[in-house]
Amino acid sequence: MPEDKGNREQDKLQFVDTLRALAILGVLLVHVSQHVDGLSGWLQKGLGLGAKGVALFYMASAFTLFLSMSRRSSDKGEGMTAYLLRRFFRIAPLYYVMLGIYLMVNGTGSRFWLGDQEGVTATNIAAHVLFLNGLNPYWINSIIGVEWSIAVECMFYLIIPLLFKLIRSVRHATWFIVMMLVASFGLNTVFAQYPLISDPSLWGHYLYLWFPNQLPVFGLGILLFFIWKDERHWKSVNPLTGGLLLVAVLFAFVGGITDYLIGVGLLLGAYALYHWQPMWLLNQVWSWIGRLSYSMYLTHMLVLGLIAQIKLPFAPLVSLTLMFIMTLLCTVGLSWLTYTWIEQPGIRLGKKLISRIKTVREQEDSVKESVA
Repeated sequence: MPEDKGNREQDKLQFVDTLRALAILGVLLVHVSQHVDGLSGWLQKGLGLGAKGVALFYMASAFTLFLSMSRRSSDKGEGMTAYLLRRFFRIAPLYYVMLGIYLMVNGTGSRFWLGDQEGVTATNIAAHVLFLNGLNPYWINSIIGVEWSIAVECMFYLIIPLLFKLIRSVRHATWFIVMMLVASFGLNTVFAQYPLISDPSLWGHYLYLWFPNQLPVFGLGILLFFIWKDERHWKSVNPLTGGLLLVAVLFAFVGGITDYLIGVGLLLGAYALYHWQPMWLLNQVWSWIGRLSYSMYLTHMLVLGLIAQIKLPFAPLVSLTLMFIMTLLCTVGLSWLTYTWIEQPGIRLGKKLISRIKTVREQEDSVKESVA
């Protein structure tokens, strides 16, 4: 019986892997399209939506973090130290390796994300190592080219324990989304008028990427968790909660916050994926890509940099298709290696450290009880 229950639980969670798989494919598609000349304007705009795959990553992350904390909340041995170690060893080993590789391949010279700075400094690298690069517009995305989202995610990790205590229902999640949406809109409006750096283009990009602007999307992932946890939560959406959601959508529409509107669409799509369980999206292939998605996210820019050197003598759409297939296949192959030899060993190391700390604490508690 426990095994059957575990299998049912795993089946219910398979849609999360698919969300991650769809997210990384969207990210790959938009980055590949940036290396293909001659694409029509409407196609470029449509492909640009692939960048919203990061929102899917955030939603999946918020969902799984709340799920993990709800499962471990009854374990007295699971303190803040264990939580932070688990998060660190989930992302840091592969991230650090890739930071080194990208620095060796691309050097430390000038680039768009450095603005008027001459190159990548030791302070910049140190900020990346400490996951603090998101605090500086010159550092947030200046080494790998996609690390901004990791910096944002790490900031979210720090507040998750507090959010887990405060947000206990659909109503709470809705209030959180509305408040963060208003706060991010207000902060962006103010800081857009008072830039802190001389490059207006870079400052605009930074205000889009920084943590406050992404926080409402994490809120949508928390809302998804409570809906998944008990579908009766849909029925518990009273007029006040429903009204708040409607006000948030209208506010986003009037304020031109299209990313939030897209996020709401992604939330509905994620729930539909879970609710209807389409086999063509929920299968071992999608699950496998979803498990590789973090490795793919960090390695694909390296792969694309090599494939972009190939000049394909075809129509733009054909070139896009071929380049995407080549990038996908090479990225999957490289990511399988990094997943197997770096990502998974890092996770296992984190678990061993947590287990060792837990054992030591249990022994200390046992000694204290025997003395008492």
